[in-house]
Amino acid sequence: MSSPIPISLPRSKSIVIRCLIVNYLKTGTLLPVFANDPNDIKIVYNALRTIDFQKKNRVGEECVIDVEDCGAAYRFLMPVLAATPGKWLLTGTPRLLQRPILPLVNFLNAHGASIEKADTGWRIEGTDLTISNFEIDTSETSQYASGLMMLKGEGRKQKMEGRKKAEEKSPSNFEGVSRVARRGSLYKNPYIKMTETILNAGGKTRLVPTLSDWSAAVFWLANALLTQSAHYFLENLHFDGLQGDAEIVPYFKKWGLHFIENEYGIEVKHTHNVEISEQKIDVAQTPDIAMVLAVLSVCYPFKLTMLGLKSLNLKESNRLDILIHELSKFTTIDKHSNDAITIYKRINELPKSFHFDSYNDHRFVMAWSLFGNFGMVDIKNSNCIKKSYPNFNYKLI
Repeated sequence: MSSPIPISLPRSKSIVIRCLIVNYLKTGTLLPVFANDPNDIKIVYNALRTIDFQKKNRVGEECVIDVEDCGAAYRFLMPVLAATPGKWLLTGTPRLLQRPILPLVNFLNAHGASIEKADTGWRIEGTDLTISNFEIDTSETSQYASGLMMLKGEGRKQKMEGRKKAEEKSPSNFEGVSRVARRGSLYKNPYIKMTETILNAGGKTRLVPTLSDWSAAVFWLANALLTQSAHYFLENLHFDGLQGDAEIVPYFKKWGLHFIENEYGIEVKHTHNVEISEQKIDVAQTPDIAMVLAVLSVCYPFKLTMLGLKSLNLKESNRLDILIHELSKFTTIDKHSNDAITIYKRINELPKSFHFDSYNDHRFVMAWSLFGNFGMVDIKNSNCIKKSYPNFNYKLI
């Protein structure tokens, strides 16, 4: 029996970033960051180090906190800066500054913060803030709530309600969300559950040093499905219950992959081919896997209707628009709304070479790489993959 090919995955940036912030707010110290960590983790680490230096040296000048293109740092550090005495300028790339944050700004200002829009970001006059029970609209992103939860510093005891329109079912009750681990309900958000778990652990969950990223792992599951002889060992990956993206695994099991978990990771093997029937998958709570699933449906091929896509155009790129534009070259795609598309089963042969732009979006580098199972792939500006998976090389797939 052949041995599996070892696959080194990045640490989960969603988990590590939360742990960095929670641990710093709780202890005033920084957890370690490694050379091969995703850039987003390093951005948060460096920002916290700058904040700490500014606090300890009591420098009166305005301090610039540049979070580049890291959306988590943008939203999580705004409450931290608002509650840290000093003068701050929170800035980032032009694309980042276009991404949603106004509900968080309005909430903080309504509770005593001093945040003003500047040409290059947000000018913040930090002061002592006390956040008690709160309400905030999470229909754009649950990061608003997670950022306030970390600042408030409480886990399971906290009560939180999300204002929502009738058609936008955001997480409504924090304890209610945490009681149910399974995705599928509009009221269940894995990222809020993740934040709660890390808060309860004080930012020092024992899995942090080794816990690999499921968003990156989903690429390898898709690649295994397209390769009949695929046999991988995904190092330091676990069914940890913290990362919502892992809930796509039952689909891959039905589609012909076999999984074995041990203390060192998860073995994945392509065991049999399956004629995949029409699929309907809601990715509202796990939007990072949407691009890989969409490309997989074209490559395999099978008919796929994806729901819960409303937030895709609010990410590092206009992901939904780009998916439709690029994948329409290979098959028919119907856009039902800004929340759902149907990708019809491809009937034409794929070309022998593929040329894509990454649109400076790391998720597209992984997604487009799946076409490497059918021909040569060239991806422009592929270095953006360092945001989440620095060791990924699409040319070696």
